[in-house]
Amino acid sequence: MSSREAASADRAGPAARVAVGGLLAAGNLLTGWLLVTSFLVRPPGGARDQASITAAGVPAMSAHIGSWLTEWATFHLVRWRLVPLRWYAVPIAVGTVSLVWLFVLMEK
Repeated sequence: MSSREAASADRAGPAARVAVGGLLAAGNLLTGWLLVTSFLVRPPGGARDQASITAAGVPAMSAHIGSWLTEWATFHLVRWRLVPLRWYAVPIAVGTVSLVWLFVLMEK
């Protein structure tokens, strides 16, 4: 990062940090909601037909793609010093859990 970018990131006010953090938190909440939806879609009795696998797989794949996007945004916001490094935890966790869940779904 150049010295100009570092200086402009250091001048970012608290309102900018809150706004950016709020948008990133909304993206993380959306991906988390998609992942939880994927777990809740399973039919009673544990039927493993193609329709139930698709119904659980679509939100899981959407959560995985969303975690890529929020991780990309987090990378840039951490680089610009607008959010702390710990913001990486949520997109990495959602991406990992969704990928494992997709492997479990496709095991049939």
